[in-house]
Amino acid sequence: MYNPNFLITFTSAYRLLPVTITSQFGRPGCTEPTNTIHDMNAPCVQPAKLFANNLLRALCCASLFLLVFSCKKKVVFMEVDPSFSQYVDAYTTGTVSKTASIHIQLSTDANTTHTIGEAVQETLFSFTPAVKGKAYWRDARSIEFKPDEWLQPDKGYEVTFNLGKVTTVPEKFQQLHFYLQTVKPSFSVTESGLRSTGTKSGMRLSGELATADIEHGKEIENLLVAKHNNKALTITWQHSDAAKSHRFIIDAIERSSLATNLALSWNGKPMDMTQAGTLQMPVPAIGDFKVMTVRAINDAQQFASVLFSDPVATDQELTGLISMTNQQDISYTINGSEVKVFTNAVLAGNYAVNINPGIRNSWGKSLEKAYQSNINFENKLPSVKIHGKGNILPNSGKLVLPFEAVNLNAVDISIIKIIESNVPQFLQENN
Repeated sequence: MYNPNFLITFTSAYRLLPVTITSQFGRPGCTEPTNTIHDMNAPCVQPAKLFANNLLRALCCASLFLLVFSCKKKVVFMEVDPSFSQYVDAYTTGTVSKTASIHIQLSTDANTTHTIGEAVQETLFSFTPAVKGKAYWRDARSIEFKPDEWLQPDKGYEVTFNLGKVTTVPEKFQQLHFYLQTVKPSFSVTESGLRSTGTKSGMRLSGELATADIEHGKEIENLLVAKHNNKALTITWQHSDAAKSHRFIIDAIERSSLATNLALSWNGKPMDMTQAGTLQMPVPAIGDFKVMTVRAINDAQQFASVLFSDPVATDQELTGLISMTNQQDISYTINGSEVKVFTNAVLAGNYAVNINPGIRNSWGKSLEKAYQSNINFENKLPSVKIHGKGNILPNSGKLVLPFEAVNLNAVDISIIKIIESNVPQFLQENN
């Protein structure tokens, strides 16, 4: 599959059915937002006309965007002449990560002599506001500008590419001007509930801080604070900067003879983010065996997650002790202080989960009070996903393409057939 920073284009050797792609890379004159449906199979529409139509739609969206968000600073949208499509197949545009590099893909091989991977000495790119960096040729048709530092977040950049320096074009096509906008920083915090560490007094809290753009993990650690009994707790982090995911674990949450509260607070001010909040979580007293929370887990496998204050004994039958509305065929798994409740049905909508007295913890103490909780399983949005980075199918035998579909009755498969003589060029420009 092609690099997600590119809008895929095809020669007459390929035929592509309509497909939805997420792209940060646009064709000249087109600044469509991400998650846009690009129909590359429209033989009745001339490329120039289709290009102009896309440009008109993009101009309308961009004008509205600038009207709403440019109250304090004037940003002028730059209209790109659709005729540039004769010389440029694609370029970086739209909303991009602040870590992104800027790509230009020419329609034909460049007329200059260059070495792949070496910094270009000529000034081919200029930016407003200024951006320091170097340009590199990736192949005979593709050039990439890599900034020396990350771009400024939530900022618009006007880019000029000196097209006339790399290929022969008429005077009016000497420079390609386009615009890009970096992602506005933001984040969200989710927690997985307090769980027993396996002892009578210890509890643990885990969760995730997800960011809108790539951020430095060490800086993220300044956004979250956990306090218990007026004492700051140590937070252990596992950062996946590229995935914009930062998982955390808070250990050493000690129960006492009285019930207390754990305060989990977050504030994005150190990183110029507006999100802030505090979550108060009750920490039960030692010896208080009870239900903490009941949650609907709507992942690949649906189940109700019931969290207890103590580890649940594994040598007991839970049938009849935990039930769910209108669900007869129920199974259970016990994992420490969590009981997962499964059914054979597809769950959608509201359900009541009933937990009855009699459930035992690992030390033989029984649950004394009944507990009922209403949970909701949201309908999953239709989606389809191909696992991995793509598949090259052989020309003989059975052609198997595994994929995962959710809430779909049918899936349209887009197949690219590559002429044998074009395979080396295709593999060179795609990953």
